[in-house]
Amino acid sequence: MDPMITITLLSVLFLLCLMVVGVPIGFALGIVGLAGYAYVEGFEVALYQLSIVTWEHALSYTFVCVPLFILTGEFAYQGGFATDFYTGVQKWISRLPGGLLITAFASCAGFAAVTGSSTATVASIGSMSYPELKRHGYFPGLSLAALSAGGTLGILIPPSLGMVFYAIVTEQSIGKLFIAGILPGVLLASMFCLTTWVIALVKPEYAPRGSSSTWEERIGVLPKMSVIPIIFVIIIGGIYTGIYTPTEAAGCATAFVLLAMVVARRFSWKGVVASLVRSGQLTAMVLTIIAGGILYARFLTLTDAMPRMIGFLTGLGMGPEAFLLMLIPIYIVLGMFLDIYGMMIVTLPIVFPITLSLGIDPVFFGVYITVMCEVALITPPVGVNTYVAFALAGKEAKMEDMFRWLVPFFFVMILETVILIFFPEIALWLGSTKI
Repeated sequence: MDPMITITLLSVLFLLCLMVVGVPIGFALGIVGLAGYAYVEGFEVALYQLSIVTWEHALSYTFVCVPLFILTGEFAYQGGFATDFYTGVQKWISRLPGGLLITAFASCAGFAAVTGSSTATVASIGSMSYPELKRHGYFPGLSLAALSAGGTLGILIPPSLGMVFYAIVTEQSIGKLFIAGILPGVLLASMFCLTTWVIALVKPEYAPRGSSSTWEERIGVLPKMSVIPIIFVIIIGGIYTGIYTPTEAAGCATAFVLLAMVVARRFSWKGVVASLVRSGQLTAMVLTIIAGGILYARFLTLTDAMPRMIGFLTGLGMGPEAFLLMLIPIYIVLGMFLDIYGMMIVTLPIVFPITLSLGIDPVFFGVYITVMCEVALITPPVGVNTYVAFALAGKEAKMEDMFRWLVPFFFVMILETVILIFFPEIALWLGSTKI
């Protein structure tokens, strides 16, 4: 066997071993990439590459949008605007079959349009909705499953940290990815709501109707719930019309939420400090994964293994649809062990060049891989959303009940993926806008 192929396989094995023993994905990628680069080019060259990669992305203008989007979501939560939005939606649709769960999905979609984070969406909306679901007699397993699935909208509906991560790694337009994610995000949220409605019709005792509200109450909540939609318009409207870049949009959104907190008399230094600390922690995590992943990807380019693999796969004669369908079970398995950033950074150096060779639009593939990463968020044993949601219930729910009710939502995600593969225009229709 070619020595470079052997080195590549050993690096993958070593990487998996590090992740199995609990080494964070960013550090694991950095260690393997540094060691591999040092073996091929020398230790000094490896250290130089590490410093260059970290420096380039830490000072990147594009990367600035990551902490700003996180901060926008944190401010919205601390200011109580997420609560206002949830309460408003509840007034309008809680009377429908499964109405409170549909409210949770709609609220997850709304909050996702602010924060860009799945776990933040589950934690924020779940902390508000689960007590209401419990009070109205909803089955705990179904409630937690719905909240776990609803949280996945956080990385599909823009602004999405997952899409920002993909854009940075693959050097694609963040703005185009955000726009392309709108219709798939709306489609998935609608499919979740429809699934919940059907469940409520079949099992009404598991998802009873909520309390009704008067038209006066419904109209009265509209001003309070308007902050979240305004933030979405500021971000997406400005990007779509070309008024400003995604980074500038993130800055404008952060400033608007901060101003809204002041105007609504909800500003507190304690909340601001908590938001800044949380944003700093998440930003550092993302930067570590990016730096480690790109270093590992550069090491792989030295081994010449990637061109050979690309040549082999393209030589099989698969079309774009067949290739994307083949990736579905691969990403499902990876999602059992890796988070969304780990899945992207491990697979993109191999998969992305193949997609380009097959003529797959890189913006569409960004939406595709984001949807597949969503599945990882609800897939045991690493499904982060499931554990965040389960923590809301304490001892009153069973983990097996939650995972059983996650099955229909899991297949809904797979169905959306298949729909997107054969109808990519769903994403590309808006994503084709010149940004």
